[in-house]
This record gives sequence, structure tokens and C-alpha cells, in this order.
Amino acid sequence: MFIFRRHPKRVVLEDYCLGYTRKKSRRWRYYSLTLLLLIIGLLAWRSAQAMPAPVGSQPGSILSLENEDVSLAEVKAGQLLLSGDGAGYRRSVMLQGAVHFQISGMIAQVKLSQRFRNDSTAWVEGVYVFPLPEQAAVNRLRMRVGERRIEGEIKEKKQAKQLYQAAKNAGKKTGLVEQQRPNIFTTRVANIAPGETVEIELEYSQKVAYDQGQFSLRFPMTITPRYIPGKPLIPRREEPGLYQTAAQSLLTGAMGWAFNTDQVADADQISPWLSPEVSSVKAPINPMAITAELDMGMPLRNIDSAYHNIVLSRQGNRYKLRLSAAKVAMEQDFVLSWRPVTGAEPEAALFAEILPVELAADEFAATPDPSEAYILMMLLPPVMQSQAEGLAKEVIYIIDTSGSMDGVSIRQAKQSLLLAMDHLRPQDRFNIIEFNSKTFPLFDQAVIADRRHLQQARDYIRNIQSGGGTEMLAALQAAFTEPQQSASAIRQIIFITDGAVGNEEALFKEIQQHLGNSRLFTVGIGSAPNSYFMRKAAQFGRGTFTHIGDINEVQPVMSALFAKLDRPVMSNITLTWSDGIDAELYPMKIPDLYQGEPLLVSAKLSALSGSVLVEGDVAGQHWSRNLSLTTKHQQRGVATLWAREKISTLLDEKIAGRDEAQVRTDVLAVALQHQLVSPYTSFVAIEQLISREEGEPLALLPVVNASPKGQGAQSFAYPNTASRGMQSIVLSMVILLLAYLSRLLLQRRS
Repeated sequence: MFIFRRHPKRVVLEDYCLGYTRKKSRRWRYYSLTLLLLIIGLLAWRSAQAMPAPVGSQPGSILSLENEDVSLAEVKAGQLLLSGDGAGYRRSVMLQGAVHFQISGMIAQVKLSQRFRNDSTAWVEGVYVFPLPEQAAVNRLRMRVGERRIEGEIKEKKQAKQLYQAAKNAGKKTGLVEQQRPNIFTTRVANIAPGETVEIELEYSQKVAYDQGQFSLRFPMTITPRYIPGKPLIPRREEPGLYQTAAQSLLTGAMGWAFNTDQVADADQISPWLSPEVSSVKAPINPMAITAELDMGMPLRNIDSAYHNIVLSRQGNRYKLRLSAAKVAMEQDFVLSWRPVTGAEPEAALFAEILPVELAADEFAATPDPSEAYILMMLLPPVMQSQAEGLAKEVIYIIDTSGSMDGVSIRQAKQSLLLAMDHLRPQDRFNIIEFNSKTFPLFDQAVIADRRHLQQARDYIRNIQSGGGTEMLAALQAAFTEPQQSASAIRQIIFITDGAVGNEEALFKEIQQHLGNSRLFTVGIGSAPNSYFMRKAAQFGRGTFTHIGDINEVQPVMSALFAKLDRPVMSNITLTWSDGIDAELYPMKIPDLYQGEPLLVSAKLSALSGSVLVEGDVAGQHWSRNLSLTTKHQQRGVATLWAREKISTLLDEKIAGRDEAQVRTDVLAVALQHQLVSPYTSFVAIEQLISREEGEPLALLPVVNASPKGQGAQSFAYPNTASRGMQSIVLSMVILLLAYLSRLLLQRRS
């Protein structure tokens, strides 16, 4: 009491009365505060089932808006409902898909169909941002409307968009396919009538991977939300007109949840909305049917799909497969792998294609020479005894603990890192760099892998939690600038992440410029990692890319990686062609090969004759092999894959500092000649019939992606009508706890 603090031994009447009055006043304040907190908490709890999710809450995005005129009657989680013309909310375009793989040798020809069904009562434009393999060469577009087929044409990107916009405004059905990243594409379909289905068919070619005696093919099916660094490029609140336009564009369906920034200028194009609903067998999100045919020309020991159940049939050396379920949700990458029977493993293979003269048909394209031949060559170097097993290593482990790693991914990453600790030897040095919004090295510098340091590291790893942004650049800089402790030690950087970033180019530049004597090995974590970043980062880092999509894969996959790193590298690889043969080769500089990895080269030749001499050094020994170029068998897709490799090499020159205008000119020439989608070209298909009458409104409706399987909730990436129940429940619990503490404090004061 106030009176006792002033007069511990004497009681004065007026002070006592004053103290009593203050005591009564404070009591009523506590009663009022407790009651207010209880009311707020109960209201928050009641709204937990219907509160819209915030927009722009991902790190790197700053806007959070609520739509004041939202009517949420009959809204279900997972449906993207957008307002338009004051008519309340309506359901978005629904998506169904099917993909078929025709695999022959090292090449897969793929047909992907996307069916957009308009379940609303209005004319709509459907927009779908979707992933493809980062090495896919997209070379055909066809639009189906009922029985009608409209073939797409490849055009310069700006021209294609103008043609699409003009057709859309004229009321014609039209489709547009653009590339945002080598593994992120956008399909737009305009003027879909109420109750109508429009189908977009894409065709692409891709190389089959071969490593450690196993063939494999990956088909991505959803996009892990990317972290968008930088300052948002939106008007300030002091500019209400412009600000309102930007906010309304985001809320009513522009493209995605993120704002463009000074570091990621197309952030809104690579941040598609996710469905907050969890897929089930009965109700899959964006259902996809998958079929494949394999004709390897050899008997196979096994065919396996790591994450999906399949049904197989066989006719001789031809195999057919399909999903055991009719369709699956597009929530996890589809991975198909197969092994030849023992003794049938290939040591060398050559696939060739000669282009017809009438291929080129654009002002940017040069007329192809009919005598030009294209080849895809695969050669497996011999297995050599290791000389590196006794050498000391210095290993820097970088682990991503950002919010996108929440869920199964962080458990996979931690288990991978614990396994790496077991693999270290007493003569090795190591360090761990954890990063999310900030970077946290475990030690100031690499330390000896003795018992004490390893136990310290294991305790640290077990306590790792996920959360925050994905500031990857600082982590890479920390690894590159850490001084090497021993000049004779082999220095390796093992990067464990899902690659969920939007500023890939800046990271590639950092790796290329500051890697030094290190080698960078990327380990992709999760059900839908950014494999474009992972593979390219490993390429610039002179290392390899490994993927872990399931917790049960950690042990075998990481063990195989460590075994590979202990084996000798084949270096100084050169190719010498027969006299009279001019060759345009990609990659232009042959990278070092780790044991079990094949040499895979695409080339355009002046003639399909003679031979090529392949030479290299393995474990201090010189090795060579002569391979004949004569073949009568032709393989569709070889020329397309060569063109895709050339475009990729040209884009790498931009990262190395070449002027983008020059790169663009060179890429256009290749993409238009070979009819390929690229950063500077797009496919457009236009039906000449007018479907939507002039004056009839057209709504823009994005299609949601399924959330990656096993990933923690990413509320910032959900549509603004999605349930935010968990956040509201947590908020209400906090408020109720504060009310309870206020009550306890009141009792104590009394």
C-alpha cells in the first residue's frame, strides 16, 4: 500500500483514506481491463474459422490489406474466390491435367495437357503459374476448344503478349505460354465461357538423367513459395491513388502474393497462390494423370516411382506404366527411375537428328544448312581406384532453416547434417553455417573433427528450428570468405536447402565470382524444391546436385553423395573431332566428372561421319576413348535439346557480365529458329471465331497451386479468402492468457 511505503511505522488517517481510494480505483481498472481482454479474446476465437489471410506477409513484401466488403458465405478453404463488378464472390477456374512420357534412350518426349474448366457464371481469363523441369525444351503449343484445335506459334515475347491482348479484347479464345524461369512457366487462357472447358497442350523434350548406374526423370508438380528479397516497388501510402491501384491489383487476382522488388523485378509472376486445403485421395488439388512408355533397347532390372504408386506392363523391352490411382494431387514431384539388368549398363551411346531445311520462318532466324547434323553423346568414364580417401578435407555445411523449410523439410535437413557429422574423419576440419533472415556460423572458423567439436555440432543441430526469411546471399558470402585452414586440404561446401528464392541470378553471380578453390555441392530438400537453382548453383560451383524428397531417402542418398566425394574426379576433359568436321559443342567447356557420372554432350556437326576422341585425367592416369559418329538411326528431339543447351549457355554469359541486349539477340535467333519458349520468346494461339460479345465483362482468375506435401503452413501464400483459423486461435489464446494474468495481478494487489 502507498501508506506503508511512506510511513512504515506510523499510520496517518488522511493517507490511509487516500490509499484506500487509490486501491479501489486501481481495482476497477483491473476489472475493466480483464473484461475487455476477455471480450477481445472470445471475439478472436469466434472469428477463427472465417478470417481472411493477410496479403504480403512473406518477408520481402510489406503490404497487408483486408477487403472490407467480403462476403464469406458458403466459402470453403482451398477455393480461390475473387470479387468482380459488385457481384460478390465466385469460384475460380478449376484445373485438371494429364502428362505422358515417351522415353527412348537418353531422351524423353513429353505431352502435358492442362484443362481449364470455368465453373462460374461469368466469362473468365484463367492464369496458371506452374513448374516444368529446368532443362525442358518447350517447342509446341496447341489449344483445344471442343472439337476445334488451334496451333500455337512462337513469337518474340512482347509481340506474343500484344497478339494475345488484342485477341482477348476482341472476344476471341486465345492462349499464351510464357517463361518466367527455366522451371517456372505461365499459361493464360482468355474468354472461357461459363461452364466451358478449354484445353492447352504443351510438348517438350528433356534429357534423361543417368548417375551411378541408374536412369531417372523428374516432373515437378507444384511450386514452393520463393523468398523475395529487396525493397518492394510499390507506391507509398502518401500516394493514395497509385497505392490503391497497386493494392486492388494484388487483392483481385493479379498474379501472385508478392510485390516486385528492386532485387526480384518479376516477383508477382513467380509467386502463385497456394491452396490452404490439404489434398486427399477423394479430393486431390489440381488432379493429374500420369502415364509413360519406356523403350530403352535393353532389359531393365527394375522400374520405380519414389513417391507415387504405379502399375507396370511389359512387351519385350518396352514398358508401359500408369498411376495405380487414376489421378494424384499436384503436391509432390513425380520421380521415375530405372536400372538395366546387370551387364547391360551402357558405356557409350550416340543419338542423332538431321533437321529439314524448312525449319526457320522468322526474320531473326538464319536458314539452316540441310547438311547440319545434331548429336547427343553419352560416354561413361571407367572406375578408378581412389587416391583421395586419405587426403584431409575441409567441409563447410550450409543449412537453410527459413520458414519454407518448416515441416518435413527441416527434419530431413537435420538428419542429413547429423549423418554428415558421422562421415567426418579425425584429420578433417568442418564448420556449420545456419541461415534464415540472418546467418549464424557455429564456429568462428573451421575446426578439427574431434569428439568434442562433433558433439558440440550434434547438440547444435538437434536444437535447430525453422522460421524467418531466406537470406541466402549472406550465408554463401560467409562460406566463401572463411579462410581455409590448410592449403593442402580439399575444400568442399555442402549446401542443404529447398532453394526457395526468387533472386537466383544474383546468387549465381556470387558463386561464380567468389567460389575460389572450393567446390559447391547442393542438396535439395523437400517435395518440390527449386531444382533450377540447385542444379545451376552446383554447375557454377563445380559440384553436383542431389535431391532428397522423403525422410527415408536421407541415409542412402547422403551416403551415396559422401562416397562420390571421396572418389577421384575426371578432369582436363577434351574432345577432338575427325578432320573436316566442324562442331558447335555444349557445354563449351566440359566440366569435371565424378565417378558414376556420364559425359553428356550436345553438338551440331557439319557432317555425321568420322569419330571423336575423348581424353581426360582420372586419379593421375591418362584416359582416352574413340567414339564413332556414324549412325543410321535418328532420334527426334536431339536438335531441340542442343538448342536448349545453347540458350542456357548464352544466358550464363549474361551472369558472367555480357551485355543483356547482345545475349537477347543471340537467344532470339536460336529460340525462333527452333521454335522454343525462352525468356525472350513465347507461344501464342488464337482462335479466329469471336466467342465473347463486345461489352460482356471478363474476369481475371488465377489458378491455385497445391501446397508442397509435408511443408508447414505458409499463410502469406494463400488466397485472401483462405481460412486463417490457426493464427486466430493462437491470437485469442494469447489474449485470454493476458486476461487471466490481469486477474491474478488484481487478486495479488487486493
